[in-house]
Amino acid sequence: MKRLLSTVLLACFVLGAWAQNKTKMTEEEKKEAMKQLEVLYQFETGAAFGELDSLTESQEFKQDRLPWEKWADKFKHKSFKKSLSRLFMCFDKAFIEPNKDSPIFFNLMLRGKDEDVSSYFGGRQGSGLWKKYYHEDENGNFTGFCKELFFDLETDLQLHLADKQGKPVYIHPDEDIYLLEGGDYAKNKDMLNIWFGLQIPLTVPYQEIAGGHISLSFYMPEKYDRITVPIKDFGDKPVQVTWGNKTFSIEKVDSNGFTISADAETIDKLRRMDYLYHRDGNWYEPSSSTFTTGDLDKILKNSTGKITFEEWLKGKGIDPNNLEETLKHFMEDEDSEGNDDTDAAGVMEKHYTVALQGDSLLLYMPDEKRRKIAEITVFAPSEGEASRLIINRERCNELIEWLCTEKSPDNTKQTEPEEMEEVDYFSPDFQPAKPINPQTGMPDEWNMVLAQLLRKPEEAVEQGITGRMTAEITIGTDGVASNVKINGDPHPLLKKAVCDCLYSIKYVPATWKGKAISFVASLPVIFY
Repeated sequence: MKRLLSTVLLACFVLGAWAQNKTKMTEEEKKEAMKQLEVLYQFETGAAFGELDSLTESQEFKQDRLPWEKWADKFKHKSFKKSLSRLFMCFDKAFIEPNKDSPIFFNLMLRGKDEDVSSYFGGRQGSGLWKKYYHEDENGNFTGFCKELFFDLETDLQLHLADKQGKPVYIHPDEDIYLLEGGDYAKNKDMLNIWFGLQIPLTVPYQEIAGGHISLSFYMPEKYDRITVPIKDFGDKPVQVTWGNKTFSIEKVDSNGFTISADAETIDKLRRMDYLYHRDGNWYEPSSSTFTTGDLDKILKNSTGKITFEEWLKGKGIDPNNLEETLKHFMEDEDSEGNDDTDAAGVMEKHYTVALQGDSLLLYMPDEKRRKIAEITVFAPSEGEASRLIINRERCNELIEWLCTEKSPDNTKQTEPEEMEEVDYFSPDFQPAKPINPQTGMPDEWNMVLAQLLRKPEEAVEQGITGRMTAEITIGTDGVASNVKINGDPHPLLKKAVCDCLYSIKYVPATWKGKAISFVASLPVIFY
């Protein structure tokens, strides 16, 4: 569209410059002028955009579910609800391991345990990913991907690995990425070991990886912003609509079609917009639409009449046999008609759609801001660091509740401001709570502080007791731990050691936009 608009503007500049010079045209200039006029003809008649069909030549598509209802409806089955809960159980432990079947593959695994052993499920491998979802660097190397994977949750992976020569490692361009999911009984069969993962091919063998990390993020199903406009309001004059920070007008062009008119900046914001029509208690989707730029009235009139280039020239008063004189008059008329101080940046665009008759029009588009569920950083084994996890438990619970209650949550953009602003845990404006290192008196990383203060009880050492757990610690705005919750089933001696340690530590509270807030930290703990 931008290239076409530039071509049209260039044609206007070329013809306008010649008209101002008032010099006699050469044969070569006449040929060039005719070429530029044909560009204007195609632009004004809509030939550059294709035909604008009418409803009688179109189809309608009845919508059984609105877009924001499709995700929950797809996963209403009981097994999906349980599996989604299990995915969240695995967020606390992530690591990289070699793939036993191929040296160039490795497995990025999320593992957990489930006390419910009633639904055992074996490991299985999903189908490969399409390469169109891959992230690429400036040289075309695949550095990650973004795709709806586990339970259609948007999954974004970024690879930051290096080989032993210090060169970046990429995803292999000729191999597929596969999904891994499964579970098996623990030794005493009173618990299930569960896992989700990705089998990823690399451009070097796994053993050549010298360091680095992988970032893995999960996002909520898309949140939609929407507005409903009664069709009865469409009359002979445009109806102005204000939708968030976007203002535009809607105008009826025939019994079935409408246009949305706005400046180029607003139209660009509406590129992701879709629309539905309501009629007889049902929603319908139009089958096609056309983007145009310029005078839509002329485009509709000329495309409907199938006007030829010769007819268009005649209508403009341009005679190819007397091009020099008639072209001057044409340019003077265009200047007087279009002299409204509108530059290229302010060109109005119009969006014509083949639509349906109904009682209301629903405009909707995905919210630009994605809502992250979890961000997991997994380090290469050579780094010697445990994975780092930031998990929004509230959003995890929202999804589970969505499925368990079969009640659609408010998955549309809030039209009224909330009393309390939602904390974006992945924004630079958020700073998580941190423990204070007793040796330095300064905030430090969790693993550094716990390495100093958390000790396995002597009695547990003597008895050879081992175990793992996840500790959820609530840190108030005063920097004091108010609650420690232990998930898993560790030995009481280990559980007490973790609780006593976490309660004894002093903390710097979490902040959101500079203000202290309550914060829940999730910490995986392993005693060997």
